[in-house]
Amino acid sequence: MTRQTSSDLSIINLRAATLAVAEQGVPVHGADALGLALHTNGHLGADLLKVPPHARFPIHVHPGDHLLLCLEGEGTISIDERTYQVRPGDIYMVPGQVPHAVGAGEAGHTLLAIGAPHKPVDSPERMSFTDWAGTVSDLPLFA
Repeated sequence: MTRQTSSDLSIINLRAATLAVAEQGVPVHGADALGLALHTNGHLGADLLKVPPHARFPIHVHPGDHLLLCLEGEGTISIDERTYQVRPGDIYMVPGQVPHAVGAGEAGHTLLAIGAPHKPVDSPERMSFTDWAGTVSDLPLFA
């Protein structure tokens, strides 16, 4: 999956990583999904997220911006109480502190998530549950 090319550079093959996430991934904090860390420098980071068929992330926010690229499967992104379809090859950015939710279709959904500041997928600091107004909630709410 990873080729070390120098002490400052490693190259990760996304196809190999997508296959590895099922075995090497860890549960994503607050969601029915697995995540696999790919790269981080402590501020900017990239992870693979594998969302099972028909699973959903609750409405939530992140401390910073993140860019999501759909690699496999169809799914949804909900923002401002509107839901949009996402297919392989689609890329979108969600600004930090903007409430949103992600869902998977029949075949599941695999996303490359790139964010700053980067938090590990299993960290409670990665996302906070909210309602659509951005009010923090102790319980997950779904779109």
